[in-house]
Amino acid sequence: MNPHVPISRRSWLALTASALAGCGGGGGLALLPGTGGTGIFAQGAIAGFGSVIVNGTRFDDTGAAVHIDGIAATPLDLRLGMVAGVQGQRDAATALAFAKDIEVWSIAQGPVTQVQSGQFLVAGMTIQTGTATVFDGIASASALAPGQAVTVWGLQAGADGSHWVATRVAVLPTAVSKLVSSGLVTSQRTMNGFALRGTVAASLLPGQLVRAKGTFADGGLQVDEFKVLALPLESGTQHEIEVEGVVTQVLSATRFMLGNVEVDSSGAPAPATPIAAGQRIEVYGVLQGQVLKASSLMFETEESLDEADIEGTIEQFTSLANFVVRGQRCDASGALITRGRAADLRVGVRVKMNGTKSGNVLLVTTLSLGD
Repeated sequence: MNPHVPISRRSWLALTASALAGCGGGGGLALLPGTGGTGIFAQGAIAGFGSVIVNGTRFDDTGAAVHIDGIAATPLDLRLGMVAGVQGQRDAATALAFAKDIEVWSIAQGPVTQVQSGQFLVAGMTIQTGTATVFDGIASASALAPGQAVTVWGLQAGADGSHWVATRVAVLPTAVSKLVSSGLVTSQRTMNGFALRGTVAASLLPGQLVRAKGTFADGGLQVDEFKVLALPLESGTQHEIEVEGVVTQVLSATRFMLGNVEVDSSGAPAPATPIAAGQRIEVYGVLQGQVLKASSLMFETEESLDEADIEGTIEQFTSLANFVVRGQRCDASGALITRGRAADLRVGVRVKMNGTKSGNVLLVTTLSLGD
């Protein structure tokens, strides 16, 4: 394999598996970074369950403390497309990852103000959608209407913090009294075109990427609470870092902004094509000061972003084409069943599935029953 050619998530996982398989004897590839018992932090869109999967790493989440928008939850409350920050540890002997803390924050909540082709506006933010966006309550962005209340999870896609790529969009059954907006604070203490007001907002600093929640009135947001959206690690800590994001600015041939995180890729294999704004990339490395020092980069493709793996118990069952696992509606009418029979599917049966995301449905390609 040419080390200078960007590889897909599927190829990365295959390479990882071969590396780990070769670690036991005298030959094969060396252990990947972080497999010697050091800590690991991964941040990205959830791509599967059984144990939660973020950036291609499967974390055992059975002992994890989970928080969603600051509220205590359980691993069963996590959903495909939610952007999660996972802190944990790799086992030195097996290279398996164990999650200690899983933190999820939505980036927007409020009424939709405008719907355009493939994108919509909410809370002063432009939200782009694509084939990998998971929808809950609607089949696609075109089904949205002005005034509908939504919650959005996503990745910063513009340097000014007003443009985001949605990884999950959920339609809310009722209107919301509080608005959530995420973006960069300006020197005038504005964000996404409106003023940030109140004593809580007074502590915000220019240049911070924040998630602010409050009451919107007269062109401004009366801020009740905020969360600074930054890597929750101190420089110099022995953590393997895995961060998924969108390139928002190219600073030089080997430096770029991944969302609001500066990345130095001088120590990573050079990609076949130059890094450009708008590319969705996973960066692996360590934190040095305020810079993520990359050891490798993985360019995400539409194919890899569409993929999902779910292992869990069937919660609702109507037919092979319509059942729910881990809160995700699934259609296995075209799936290859590798173990068990379709006739045995029912509520309470445990399944393992691989498939592709299609709006609010997981189109299952392979399925097996049992543990």
